[in-house]
Amino acid sequence: MFVGLVTGANLLPEGALRYLRPGGASSYWHFFPGLAAVACIVFGLGILENSIDRQQRLDRYLLEAFLEHIPDNVFFKDLDSRFVRISDAMARYCGLRNSAQAIQKTDADIFTGEHAAQALADEREVIRTGRSIIDREEKETWPDGRETWVLTTKVPLRDKRGRITGTMGITRDVTARKQAELRIRHAALHDSLTGLPNRMLLEDRLNQATASARRERKSVAIMVLDMDRFNYVNDSLGYFVGDRLLEAVAVRLKDCLRESDSVARGGGDEFVIVVPGVSEREEIDLVAKKVLGVIAEPFQVECHEVRITGSMGISQFPKDGEIPEKLLQEADAAMFNSKKRGRGCYTFCSPAMTEASRRQQRLEADLVQACSRDEFVLHYQPFVESESGRITGMEALLRWKHPGHGLISPNQFIPYLEEMGMMVEVGRWAMRSACRQSVEWQRQGLPAIRIAVNVSSQQFYQGNIVDMTEFVLRETGLDPKLLELELTESRVLDSSEGTLSIMRRLKQIGVSLSLDDFGTGWSSLSYLRSFPLDRIKIDRSFVRDIATEPTARAMVKSILGLGQSLSVACIAEGVETPQQRDFLKNQKCPEMQGFYFSRPLAAVDSTALLREATLDAKGVSGKWGARADGASAPFSRASGRQPALQLRDQVIPKTRTL
Repeated sequence: MFVGLVTGANLLPEGALRYLRPGGASSYWHFFPGLAAVACIVFGLGILENSIDRQQRLDRYLLEAFLEHIPDNVFFKDLDSRFVRISDAMARYCGLRNSAQAIQKTDADIFTGEHAAQALADEREVIRTGRSIIDREEKETWPDGRETWVLTTKVPLRDKRGRITGTMGITRDVTARKQAELRIRHAALHDSLTGLPNRMLLEDRLNQATASARRERKSVAIMVLDMDRFNYVNDSLGYFVGDRLLEAVAVRLKDCLRESDSVARGGGDEFVIVVPGVSEREEIDLVAKKVLGVIAEPFQVECHEVRITGSMGISQFPKDGEIPEKLLQEADAAMFNSKKRGRGCYTFCSPAMTEASRRQQRLEADLVQACSRDEFVLHYQPFVESESGRITGMEALLRWKHPGHGLISPNQFIPYLEEMGMMVEVGRWAMRSACRQSVEWQRQGLPAIRIAVNVSSQQFYQGNIVDMTEFVLRETGLDPKLLELELTESRVLDSSEGTLSIMRRLKQIGVSLSLDDFGTGWSSLSYLRSFPLDRIKIDRSFVRDIATEPTARAMVKSILGLGQSLSVACIAEGVETPQQRDFLKNQKCPEMQGFYFSRPLAAVDSTALLREATLDAKGVSGKWGARADGASAPFSRASGRQPALQLRDQVIPKTRTL
């Protein structure tokens, strides 16, 4: 019966054993009849042992093939967590020449101590409990500083009796996937330009800081830092330089703060700093002064030396609020107060300040709707020729006619129009309206005087000012020589070739250019030498003190002499007293402007003023007396004539001073 189970062996009736060899050949062994059964048993046992050896060799072959070709990292370890065998892929992954190099090594011989200790703890837990670890995500740290991520499965190895003799593991490298996940998470929680935390991550860190401060009974300072006049950097040097400047600011902020402090970008040119664990206000003062100091240092950005300051508002937990949103609002309100105080400083929040900030925020919200509701209006203030008293032109001044607050000064809303990117649209409306009004005055038989329109930095550098001006002139039919564009020295201009090119193209159209607030910027003389200007307006800060301050008189004389030498006409703005008028007239200042002659008037009142001046001129000379340069009728306040003064007294009392 046994022989019948042995492959290839048959017991023949005549007492011989036939063994079938490979290939079909047969061998015959003859036995004595009594020994045939014993021989068959012995021979069968040999065949069985030979079969088991072949199976073991096959198993070893398959295991070797498996470990050689599998792309994952496979390892076998003994009870001491020493490697018994690893796959070829794992040998390459670990930087070994071959898999044999791993035998008797531990994770500590390959990875850092931190990762090796964690791996050892996991394997001891598997051996102790007999339970497997399936697809656990692990971070591997290497001696050269690398970090990799793997999905790890570890199972216990058992012998035939079920006793655990070690562990077997399979790890799959998922570093690429993990890095992609981390990039996505980082992008969701960090600013793409500066790499700083964004608002979402800021609030999380602020929650952690306030929770810790609550336990330790300490305070947390929240600082909102806004770059002063940053939009002028964008307008004059371009957005690329502006972005590089923001990156440089972020680096300086990180460098000057402690590791425990957090700095985030709140949006635009605003940064938020969280200073935890403070107990005294003096500590906050030191941090605020340090931050403002490093920001005030010059920046070298793309071959430009850029100087900028920051305005900061500060709130404190728990004094000013318990939740992040409230603390940020309070700090933001204090920051706006710093800007009102002159910029470049810091302010702690207060209840009154917060209410003022809320009013300002409501005003900004109304400002967004002002364009669609036609709430902007233009008022006009005359230019007066010093010698003759003639009105030589009108300056169009933007006002906001708020439905609830009445007329609002441009100083209160133009900065916000620029910050919100609305100045180009509003400036286009102002230019079109001023040109239409000038054409309307001519249609009514009034003199063809020049109309001056202020141009913001956004209009000049971003609003395609040349094409816009040409379009408005064609649309309204105004003679280009009657349009004057006023550029503000301290906020608009740089002496780049781009600026010069824009000015030259404007001059080719036929419009005139004037420089407003002359003397307030650091590069005034450079502008006069480089720019094709027709007029400069002497800033009111010089005119204000000429009756009492020798220095102011000297400055005005110097500017007038400079303008005469360079054949650039001068206008003194802010003239409010007879003494100022007389001094400027004696110094041969060609034109003046100010409350002494007229406040800014609504269009209907300006029309009445021009008509009265026309009638007065005809009564004196019998003719208008218009000149080639656009000068018009004598203005009787300049010449001391009573009729126009009576008109001013009758018309202006209802006009609000702004």
